Amino acid sequence: MTGNRLALVAEDQRLASAIQAHLKKTLGHVAFHCKMDSVRNHLSPQTDGLLMLVLGSSNDVDSILRLIQEIYIQKLPPVILILENEESGLEHDLRDLDPYIHRRLLWPREADSLIGVIRERVGRLRSFQGTHEETILDVIRRRLLNYTPSLLPLVDRIALAATHDVTVLLTGETGTGKTHLARLMHDCSPRAREPFLMVPCGALPANLVESAFFGHVKGAFTGADRAKIGKFAAAGDGTILLDEIDTLGLEAQAGLLRVIETGEYEAVGGNETLRCTARIVVASNWDLEEAALSGKFRQDLYYRLNVMSFHLPPLRERVQDIAPLVRGMTARFNTKFRKQLFDISPEAMGALESFHWPGNIRQLENAVQQAVLVSSGPELLLEHLPPPIRDQHNAPRARSGVSADSLAQSREATEKNTIQRALQSHNFSRSRAASALGISRVTLYKKMKKYGLNGPAVHSPG
Repeated sequence: MTGNRLALVAEDQRLASAIQAHLKKTLGHVAFHCKMDSVRNHLSPQTDGLLMLVLGSSNDVDSILRLIQEIYIQKLPPVILILENEESGLEHDLRDLDPYIHRRLLWPREADSLIGVIRERVGRLRSFQGTHEETILDVIRRRLLNYTPSLLPLVDRIALAATHDVTVLLTGETGTGKTHLARLMHDCSPRAREPFLMVPCGALPANLVESAFFGHVKGAFTGADRAKIGKFAAAGDGTILLDEIDTLGLEAQAGLLRVIETGEYEAVGGNETLRCTARIVVASNWDLEEAALSGKFRQDLYYRLNVMSFHLPPLRERVQDIAPLVRGMTARFNTKFRKQLFDISPEAMGALESFHWPGNIRQLENAVQQAVLVSSGPELLLEHLPPPIRDQHNAPRARSGVSADSLAQSREATEKNTIQRALQSHNFSRSRAASALGISRVTLYKKMKKYGLNGPAVHSPG
């Protein structure tokens, strides 16, 4: 949802149609209609326009509250309007939401006021016809903006991998988001409506790997009292992610190599040759090339797997990803625990961004979940964070003597983080980011070069 768009969010189709008809008659414009659970698919930090949330019945109150909280927590910028259906006789007091919305209007009594607000806030309208207008590149870019903006320079390669049936190798420390990236490729591929299966190879006993992959027939081994299909068959025409593939023994690697080369395999104890029609994505916590050179991983399998590869750096090297990750997690846990959060304090976000995160995204998620659980009030505060994060954040203040080098390093870290945020907020446009920072484009470029931030700007040099 980008540009000057108008979206009507309503569960009641009859009510939505009446509002749409009025807008069409008055403005000559048909507003895009979607429901509460699907509007999230159209929002990103670049979203603008107007969201009209229709309160048609008492059942809509909680979902509207949660959606507004999510929009504010994640800093999604559309203007929000609430239309209350006066014919339903609702008696809910929504004044607590007034600081977070543009206006509340009664429908149909204030239909004329609605038109005035639309003309004032949106101006020239453009229709929003839904996700089918978006290209694969648009969808991937929006998903990355909401989750890992550091990967935006890879949009073209991710789209290429998603739309072609090639084997993909994902590497990176545990918890860096390899499963999320594999799922994104699946969702943006022609196989999106088919299953997505993740197989944790490291959790499979060595003697059961073949059965887990390919299934077995009844009586194939002691305890095989019934036939079982394997993961490759269960994936059908979808995508199968083999996580921690580096843990597989050489014998299991040989069976996998055959599937990748020919698509053929047999169930354990069976004679019938079966065919794998799934798309294969593999992930490793270790450098497979180094493992292949040292003889710990089959070189022929490594070369078959490495058709397209993506490396996900640890979270400590992707500070620009922490804020969108934290905001998305906070919104999710806010709904899960039914909290009243609308924002995250700058001090809390600063502490989260400066933490080392040896456990990467999984550790971050655990910390955010704890913080949301103990929170109260509209803002997530530093005091809500787990003690190790608070302690590290407060430690520099407790030291009596801080060296000049430490101060310089602290200033540089702050400056780098500020520049990263500005670039992210302006879709990596150097001109707009420099303007927002109050510096010249030349100065911004020099600082980007100093801090190694030149990569993302390639996508949007303006």
